[in-house]
Amino acid sequence: QPWVSLRELLLAWCLLTVSLSLMLRLLLFPADVVTLDPNTAHSELVLSEDLRRVKRGITWQNLPDTPERFKDLRCVLGRQRFREGRHCWEVEVGEAVGGDSWWGVGVAKESVERKGRVEMSMNSEKGIWAVWHRSGQFKALTSPPTNLSVSPVPRRIWVCLDCTRGLVTFLNADTGVEIFTFPPASLHKETLRPWFLVETRETQLCLRGSTLETLSPTSILTSASSRPCPSPETSCSSPLDPAGDSPLCPVPAQGAEEE
Repeated sequence: QPWVSLRELLLAWCLLTVSLSLMLRLLLFPADVVTLDPNTAHSELVLSEDLRRVKRGITWQNLPDTPERFKDLRCVLGRQRFREGRHCWEVEVGEAVGGDSWWGVGVAKESVERKGRVEMSMNSEKGIWAVWHRSGQFKALTSPPTNLSVSPVPRRIWVCLDCTRGLVTFLNADTGVEIFTFPPASLHKETLRPWFLVETRETQLCLRGSTLETLSPTSILTSASSRPCPSPETSCSSPLDPAGDSPLCPVPAQGAEEE
């Protein structure tokens, strides 16, 4: 029987180290069940009934232009509000993830600008800590933006927020590898919310059930309050309701405040 090569041993060790690292991070960051806030959704975004999926629709919806609703860039915030502690949630990019797709995930201050063409002010200095993919480039929204040398572009991303230390970290949920960590920021007494951007119609963002069970491809949450996002092989074809007509999710997230 042939001996196991040194290369194979090193590869196995690396995979084990990555798996243990991801599990340790997720144990340190309590998992949160995040849902979308239809009152903040851009009028061209449509949300699923369970408020865990969002994509760009075909036409603008006749929704009230309230102060909390994004008007130009197609963004939506999560319903949960974080002021202290550690929090983590997983986002899966459905359908188009690379190429000409334009999407983003991260964290934003409650007071983030929502009107006008705010693209140039979308960075950590203006209260948005996020990564996005646009026209073949994957970047962290620092000031100026930081190019991320990640190939392929991750389809499943963990967003981890540490309010105490002022850190926002992004992890590849498939490998456990760190994508990017923003420099420590002063988040004392700030109200922070999950932030999402969907500009291309070929892309859909799905909030997955954020528990350690998602580390196993055979373990899928099936409860009514935490339906799994369709896998990359499955078309996200479930009907999506207009952003303003989506009912509220009946189960609140743990460790966070909601409206």
